[in-house]
Amino acid sequence: MTTVATEFNYSELARQIAARMSPEALLSAEDVGAMLGYPARYIRETIALAPGFPVAIRLRLNDDGKRSNPRWRRTDVEEWVTTHLAQRRARSGRPRNQTVM
Repeated sequence: MTTVATEFNYSELARQIAARMSPEALLSAEDVGAMLGYPARYIRETIALAPGFPVAIRLRLNDDGKRSNPRWRRTDVEEWVTTHLAQRRARSGRPRNQTVM
């Protein structure tokens, strides 16, 4: 039996986690997907197009005019999640006919 030794940089991992947890952090589709439990592709193609979802920020990468992949502010996404959940709770279930007695 062989043991594979791997070097893992815990300091770098901690730095990356702290950067993503900052309220002003810009999240990628992968990050938003991890928060919501969806694949990044579903975030880009469905969730990001939903009414009320925060507008994506696209940073310019170079002089060619190419833009980066979409990013969202953590605070905006968290606010959308809170609002979205409140709306879903308010309208849960099928409307019932009111019986008059």
